[in-house]
Amino acid sequence: MTPAADAVSPVLRWARGQVPDHPVGRAVAAAAMTGWIGTGVWISASTLFFTRLLGLTADQVGTGLALGGVLGLLAMVPVSTLARRLHAGRVNTVLQVVRGLSFLTFVGVDSVAGFYLALALVSITDGPGKMFSQIMVGRFVPEADRSGTMASIQVATNLGVTAGALLGAAGLLRVDRAAFDAVVAVVAAAFFLSALLLARSTWRMADLGPEAGPEPGPGRAPLLRRLRDGLLPLRDRRFVLLTAGNGLLSAHIPLITVMTPLWLARRTTVPPAVMGALLLLNTVTVVALQVPLGRRVSGVSSAVLAGWAAAVAQAVGCGLLALAAFVPTAGAVAALAGAVLCFTLGEIVQVTSGWTLSFGLAPEDRRQAVYLGFFGTGTEAVAVLGPAALAWLTTRLGAPGFAVVAAALLLAAVLLRLAADPADHPNAERPRVQAPAPAEPPAD
Repeated sequence: MTPAADAVSPVLRWARGQVPDHPVGRAVAAAAMTGWIGTGVWISASTLFFTRLLGLTADQVGTGLALGGVLGLLAMVPVSTLARRLHAGRVNTVLQVVRGLSFLTFVGVDSVAGFYLALALVSITDGPGKMFSQIMVGRFVPEADRSGTMASIQVATNLGVTAGALLGAAGLLRVDRAAFDAVVAVVAAAFFLSALLLARSTWRMADLGPEAGPEPGPGRAPLLRRLRDGLLPLRDRRFVLLTAGNGLLSAHIPLITVMTPLWLARRTTVPPAVMGALLLLNTVTVVALQVPLGRRVSGVSSAVLAGWAAAVAQAVGCGLLALAAFVPTAGAVAALAGAVLCFTLGEIVQVTSGWTLSFGLAPEDRRQAVYLGFFGTGTEAVAVLGPAALAWLTTRLGAPGFAVVAAALLLAAVLLRLAADPADHPNAERPRVQAPAPAEPPAD
């Protein structure tokens, strides 16, 4: 074997190790990467186009994004309810097509009102679309393969958003109408391709959920019953605690993407260009460690420990981020890099803990889709409201504001522990709400 082949071989082995074993898992990972390439393009390019091309103010853009985030949050449970009643693969395929079509509404937007309307249409499908991968894995992938599959999807997501951000940066070489429309077309095409990948793998595949086929009962349930079914997770105290705790632990999202660059720019002497290297550190760490660390979490007990590890890692990251404001430039760079590394390690174990606990505490029937949709609202709420809350805390309190964040993270780990308390679950690892078993035939 040549030296070049010797160098490439470990990379190929590593790459094969990132690919899910289950065919649907592979398709969902590929679809997630494709969709997140579109999202990365949009995140990196859209704001500049909004402000320079459409002439929107920063307040108008911020208000629109905040309102859009709330709409996406509110849409998550209703959309996940569709997956409870219908074929999950087909629902997700159609959802990706609608996501692409909704982005196309930005073509021709030339006013504030048009901006708000297009952003609302995008947000209603974008929020639910981001969480549907877990529903697909829960419906089609065997239980033993779920954590590894979700870890691979997380790697694909990070690779996709990074590639999309680089592509979006190239789209900013020209800030004019043609360039903006081209960016919109690329984003829409990414979601159409994502839908194609899902359709090829799941459209004709039997839904393998424990209650495959239509739900029992009348075909057209009364509206009140449907509303009650959609609110089922709210009646499960443990699942509410899990959703709240996991949501708080997902603070690494605004801590990395919003708070770190703000703190770097406002409170340190570190050059802003360093932020690019810090984001690269985040991506490389997730890609390298997500799958091997994710496979170490195999049950509810280990997931609770992973939640504690996520809380401690992020709390240490908060301390390092605060420290960056009080040391010289070189020390601030080191503190910021350490903070991002802590947040990233927290991210890796938090998402793995969340997947495992949500699968472990949700019922193993068609209600699972509603539970997982509700579970996603915790993370989405932090993504929407977290930046404003963190900015307010650090503006009012300065560096001590990070102590409040660290305390909230440790509280989140306590909530996970309460949600998975073995004393409440005499059957140990997997508390389930199962459908009644069919009666056994009488003995001869």
